[in-house]
Amino acid sequence: MIKKYSLILILFLIIPFKSHTFSEQNRQQMYIGCYQNSKQYLGADKAKAYCKCTVNKLSERFSDDELDNVFNQKPEQIIKDTQFASKFCEKIIE
Repeated sequence: MIKKYSLILILFLIIPFKSHTFSEQNRQQMYIGCYQNSKQYLGADKAKAYCKCTVNKLSERFSDDELDNVFNQKPEQIIKDTQFASKFCEKIIE
């Protein structure tokens, strides 16, 4: 029994964590902001799916610090840097 848990613990420690993930707080804030803005255009169900997808895609590419840098830019540059996620997720909800 102990060997089983030791193996699980070792695997957990060996498997690398994603280096580009958001903190739970940033993930929630991004989702809430996205949902509030998207719900009026997409409806509640599509907005939920779209925003979940978008936050996940952004999390795959940016860390918290990198995302802060993105959102401290001019609006045109923010759109350019995050457009990949919105285009990908638009296709999913269609």
